[in-house]
Amino acid sequence: MKKSLSHNLQPLLFGCLTGIICGAVIALFLVCARVVARFASSVYSLPHTLLAVTCTIILVILCCLITAVIQILVPAAKGSGIPLSEAAARGMLKVKWLRSAAALIAGSILAFLSGMPLGSEGPSIGVGGMIGEGVGRIAKKPIQLRRCLITGGASAGLAVAFNAPLTGVAFALEETHRRFTPTILLAAFSAVVPAVITAQLMYWGFSQSTYLYGLGVRPGMAALPFLQQKNYTTVSELFSVCAVAVVSGILCALFATAFNRSVFALSKLFGKINNAFLRLLPAFLLTVVCGLCMHEVIGSGEATFEHVEIATAAGLLVLLIAIRFVMTVTSSGVGATGGLFLPMIAIGGITGTLIAKVAILCGMSEAFAFNVIMLTISAFFAATTFAPISAVIMCVELTASFANLLPCAVAVAIATAVSGLLRTSPLYEHMMENLYKQTVVPGDFVTVSGTIPKGSFVCGRRVRDILWPHNSLVTALSRGETEIVPDGETVLIEGDTLTVRAENVDKKEFTAQMQDYITASATD
Repeated sequence: MKKSLSHNLQPLLFGCLTGIICGAVIALFLVCARVVARFASSVYSLPHTLLAVTCTIILVILCCLITAVIQILVPAAKGSGIPLSEAAARGMLKVKWLRSAAALIAGSILAFLSGMPLGSEGPSIGVGGMIGEGVGRIAKKPIQLRRCLITGGASAGLAVAFNAPLTGVAFALEETHRRFTPTILLAAFSAVVPAVITAQLMYWGFSQSTYLYGLGVRPGMAALPFLQQKNYTTVSELFSVCAVAVVSGILCALFATAFNRSVFALSKLFGKINNAFLRLLPAFLLTVVCGLCMHEVIGSGEATFEHVEIATAAGLLVLLIAIRFVMTVTSSGVGATGGLFLPMIAIGGITGTLIAKVAILCGMSEAFAFNVIMLTISAFFAATTFAPISAVIMCVELTASFANLLPCAVAVAIATAVSGLLRTSPLYEHMMENLYKQTVVPGDFVTVSGTIPKGSFVCGRRVRDILWPHNSLVTALSRGETEIVPDGETVLIEGDTLTVRAENVDKKEFTAQMQDYITASATD
């Protein structure tokens, strides 16, 4: 009983500490991101005199140069930050947490200053994960607990970025580990709750400033406050939107497949360029050209999406989708620092506006336009990430309404199924694997044997509930004179002798990691 209490108390206490720090740091980061994004928007909105255009181009090229220097010094700063936190939580990468967190913040601020179509939620997840790793390292906790804290920090990052705690927990579990265990769940919830509370208290303080209040920095701020969902009063209304949801799910799956494969293809293409500045330059130049031609398309897309209406011409909607699609996949393909959550929401939202426009022409009531837009956002998100549970929860939390739950679930299910049939690789999973291949030198097969000591973190836990080192498998278990064939349900106790085999790992590093689980020594 005492061991069980101790095992649960550590993730709870250190998860709360991680959450408090994450809430403060990420709230400050998000406020800075809003200020910088507003400044970038004002720069692109200036009259296009020769001086203004020249200064804008110089500013963007300078941001590109500084970003290149950051990525040379900290290669982990490339991309959204989500693959980094996922790889660290799975034990695939050994990260320098403070350097990585600082680089993610600096790189994303530079991207926002340039007007790139990237969001702050990806870096928020990455920074949250690094804070979790930092808390674990400073407290000198075993790798098992540190990986739980990374997951908790990542959950807190997304929860604060969207003011959506359940979405944060669901996404971190469904995307980061693709499994649920009591310890991970405890660490995630214990980090998310204090993180959201801390962030909301800070927003309350920031909102005392008239300027920041005008930017939307206030307690309770949500990502999509303008999408008011309408309740269905008749079965025919519900069925009509569900029919649109089926079509939307199929279209979103096709669009998501094109989106993911474009990102992967451009990542492979630009990955061949060794010079970081030359690799990043095309995306920065594309941003400045598009921004000068149509300043509405810069930034994460939230503002563009918010001002799109059903009355907007279909041709303009198609143009906005095309421009944002090309800008977003290019920015992601070159490895610019910034998230894809809000850009994907913007693309899904504008696509949903177009679908709603067609549905209204086919007889659907215009009152349900926002419902269609929201289910399209969720379907597109689910089709790109293969995180359907998170997509459905996001629909509820970002709109503060259960009215659209059934149509949203239909669209998400269809989109996920069709994407699977098209053999679409999950976006962040693919990015994480690429990051792993670029960072880790191929290793050997290693077998480690040892005894579980008193007080080990694995005592009293089932094999499947333990976060073992990456690419490892428990192959044998001895309990006294008894040989046990281990499976996921086997509960480990003090004195058990384990044999763990790992593939393609560094022998010295793997043996050192296993010291946190057993009294270990490498046998081959």
